[in-house]
Amino acid sequence: MTLSRPERIDLLLARPHHDEQAHVPLNSIDEIERTVVDLAIALLAPGQKFAMLWSMQVGGHREAGVQVKTRDGSVTNLEPPREVLDHLADHKRLSYQPEAGAWLATEIFIAGPTRYKATYSTDTVADWMPEVSAVDLRAEFVAFPRPANQIPGWARAQLDWTTRMTG
Repeated sequence: MTLSRPERIDLLLARPHHDEQAHVPLNSIDEIERTVVDLAIALLAPGQKFAMLWSMQVGGHREAGVQVKTRDGSVTNLEPPREVLDHLADHKRLSYQPEAGAWLATEIFIAGPTRYKATYSTDTVADWMPEVSAVDLRAEFVAFPRPANQIPGWARAQLDWTTRMTG
């Protein structure tokens, strides 16, 4: 099985009017995951079999990408459509739990339209993802409050360091 989805060619076509339309939230976490997987699959070339969709969303800082590993072992990085960030922001909002906080980063390993594994981390951001600023961390914990014991040590240290440096 390959990940190319010719029946979803509409996802690749230029849609100049799309940016003018408001984002329409989906109804469930499962629906969001299926949609972002379809959007990621639509980016792939025929014959590509595996991809990893990642996103880091902390405070106002939102980024996502698709990494495709080719047969020769090289990795190609693709930029998903804006819709992916919007849908994942909805996922974050829907999955927020006051006792644990909201996820900061996600990795979705894709092996087919219905074969994927999603992991959401409330306490780590991979070293290879964009750097998280203290401003974004503060905004994150205002938007998605969590108990002090659920604030990751690295985030607490970064906030303490920034406070000491700026007074």
